[in-house]
Amino acid sequence: MTYADSAPRSTSLFDAACPLLTRLRPVFEGQPNAVAVRGPNGSMSYRQLAAAAADWRHQLDVLDLPPRSPVAILSAGSADLVSAYLGVRAAGLVPLLIDTLSPLARRVEILRAARPAAALDLTTGELTATAAEPRTLPADAGYLTFSSGSQGVPKGIVGNAHGILNFLEWQRKLVGLDASCRVALLSAPSFDVVLRDMFLPLICGGELCVPAIQVRSDPRAVVPWLADSQVEVVHAVPSLSTRWLAHADPVRLPRLRWLFLAGEPLYDRHVERWAAVAPSTRVVNLYGPSEMTLAQFWHLIELPPPAGLQPVGRPLPGIRLVDPEAAGSFQIAIESRHGSLGYLTGATVPADQFDLLTRQDGSTRFRTQDRGRLDAEGRLYVEGRLDNVVKRNGVMVDLGKLTALALGHPQVRQAYCLQVDPDSSGDVVLVVEGTGDLSEREFSKDLRRSLGTAMPNEVLLLDAFPMLPNGKIDRQRVRSEVEQRRAARRSAVVAADRTV
Repeated sequence: MTYADSAPRSTSLFDAACPLLTRLRPVFEGQPNAVAVRGPNGSMSYRQLAAAAADWRHQLDVLDLPPRSPVAILSAGSADLVSAYLGVRAAGLVPLLIDTLSPLARRVEILRAARPAAALDLTTGELTATAAEPRTLPADAGYLTFSSGSQGVPKGIVGNAHGILNFLEWQRKLVGLDASCRVALLSAPSFDVVLRDMFLPLICGGELCVPAIQVRSDPRAVVPWLADSQVEVVHAVPSLSTRWLAHADPVRLPRLRWLFLAGEPLYDRHVERWAAVAPSTRVVNLYGPSEMTLAQFWHLIELPPPAGLQPVGRPLPGIRLVDPEAAGSFQIAIESRHGSLGYLTGATVPADQFDLLTRQDGSTRFRTQDRGRLDAEGRLYVEGRLDNVVKRNGVMVDLGKLTALALGHPQVRQAYCLQVDPDSSGDVVLVVEGTGDLSEREFSKDLRRSLGTAMPNEVLLLDAFPMLPNGKIDRQRVRSEVEQRRAARRSAVVAADRTV
């Protein structure tokens, strides 16, 4: 789109029943000429952003779509993403953000499950009506998202419009941001964390910094771009940001003030690596499944960080743990009035729809598949998934602890431990991604000295872990790689025996 300086076509851009638009109105009206979005093709003022959003709203109004129906916004993370989102909300519709860099099969699967009323393709600028019978979502729906699929089939989640604003206001107060702030748009559009990226700077009257698409898809380019753009706030997944740091030298980030990490367990080594690159940065560890809207727990990590797994801390206002155990591990269950409005009907299995996630009397309760424990100060630690404690030869093995031990090795960037053939051998396989000089043999020797009989059955070294669009390790692809390698080894042994 071309951003015009003219006034919006519709004067009711901020009159829709949307908490986020209501909150943004005084910011837009109070500083119309300030820079709102800065991208590779130039900057956009708040006035221009409002005009672009109003233009999308006008085009959607012409289509006369059913109120509260989903609209798919296809984007690779361009600067147009913000105006398109606001335009969809202003039209009384519900955005579904889809990353065009994600696999085609996943995009097709999501569109089939979501049944959007229209598709807005930001790569071409085209807006078209789609489903003959689109879905109608609840009145408080602010967005539609899908889980990452790292543990199975992606689930459709109806996001809470009030929950978005609740998190953003908490975060704004925590970091004390004002109109001078610069926040990076690095999260994949399909990942709900992108809402933090997009709207945290805008509710502060600051700037959203958008990289070229090539930057987001090239880990080597991220840290130099952060330095050039003088970004102050970043949201990231530990696995993906590890890739960024691997290519950081000799670049440093003296302007980076806040780093919010979420989506995976966080360990001391990763915090220390960030501290070396961005010495003025404060690191916050966040936790919360998409089912509960953005994040629900937080912990500000002091330097130097304590050894090992970092806590996710305490809940945000209005959020509570359900029946936590005072001692030992427990299944994490969370309750909040700001949680999602439920799973998308027909996009889950019955156990998900009626057991794990419920919403009654304006409150959402979600029984996660994560294990947690509280320390003496009442801070929550997420110790891994419930299925991470497995039985091997009659002895229980904690896959999460093996992963943590591997991540303590100075030459290991990332690690993931899994069990294969649970109904037969129950072998435990540790998969690691290391620096260029990491030796699988020497690393195995070091582990054996530490673990003894608790040693994994196999240690496999990957050049690089496969990643999901949201930056998490793609566990299903890792498992497939492990099974293929094991099958190849068995075939080689059989072939050698036949030769003999």
